[in-house]
Amino acid sequence: MTRRLSHVFAPMLIALALAGCTRAETTPQPAPVATASVSATIAPSAPATATAEQVLEPTTFAIIGDYGTNDSHERQVANLVASWKPAFVIALGDDYYSQAGGTGMGRYLRSTGAYYGEWVGSAVMPTAGSPPGEATVNGFFPTLGNHDYSDATPSPQTYLDYFTLPGTGFTSTSDNERYYDFVLGPIHFFALNSNPDEPDGITADSKQAAWLKTQLAASTSEYNIVFDHHPPYSSDNRHGSTAELQWPFAKWGADIVLSGHAHTYERVVRDGTVYFVNGLGGATRYGFGAPIKGSRVRYSDEWGAQKVTITDKGLSFEFYCTDGSVKDRYRVFRQ
Repeated sequence: MTRRLSHVFAPMLIALALAGCTRAETTPQPAPVATASVSATIAPSAPATATAEQVLEPTTFAIIGDYGTNDSHERQVANLVASWKPAFVIALGDDYYSQAGGTGMGRYLRSTGAYYGEWVGSAVMPTAGSPPGEATVNGFFPTLGNHDYSDATPSPQTYLDYFTLPGTGFTSTSDNERYYDFVLGPIHFFALNSNPDEPDGITADSKQAAWLKTQLAASTSEYNIVFDHHPPYSSDNRHGSTAELQWPFAKWGADIVLSGHAHTYERVVRDGTVYFVNGLGGATRYGFGAPIKGSRVRYSDEWGAQKVTITDKGLSFEFYCTDGSVKDRYRVFRQ
């Protein structure tokens, strides 16, 4: 199948920085808050090379990052996400912080299962404090963050024992769960492990990068979305950009790159690819330094999450604060 989304985004993407967005370079423009979209039941994907696509339109999925704190801030974000009734959730790492408590795999029951258990299709059964009945088909797709290594010891085994990725019935081409891919509807997702501990490397000439390049080239999906923990580009004042992860994503065929690690929200455009930094899922918020080249919107006043709506016209990315206000909207239209 020929992909209908051009990698030259400028003619097709409309970015609206909404009224009330702080630290935004673009001029705020009033826009209506999107009404709730119809959620759909997901099902395991066909093989990544298949031409058949599942119909998930219209439907909604959520993106969260740096969320595993097991506190009131995580609860507020989780309640926001639940109000959208998303079909699935993408998590951008730091799925567990030591403050969440617990031991063994129980750490992730406290940091993840207790808040997002409705979507987690783990092999681990719920325990006291975890919601009854986990998903029969996995709808929670995380990536490894640095705190999943430092706090959830022994790591990354504790993470790998809790999560089954991408989940029973899904097809991944990586042969491991540290980084993986899957197809849902018109989107081919690629989860990377951006931690230096990754045995297959994190530089553009690594084994992991070679896998991504090959699978992006083979993708027949409408959209290719890559997600990891460490942002290739970020204006935050704690970590900043990650040079090792500045791979030629656009050249290889990625449309969107999602990252966490910086506890902020930012939208950056580089070389025709849109980079979202989304790390306001619950952990202590960061501020910003000088805006980097291509930075369009920066926000860190409150915690929040992204809501993505898939329709027959394209994708709509919206960042919401926990008070329900929209701070950024970015749309990708099909040709």
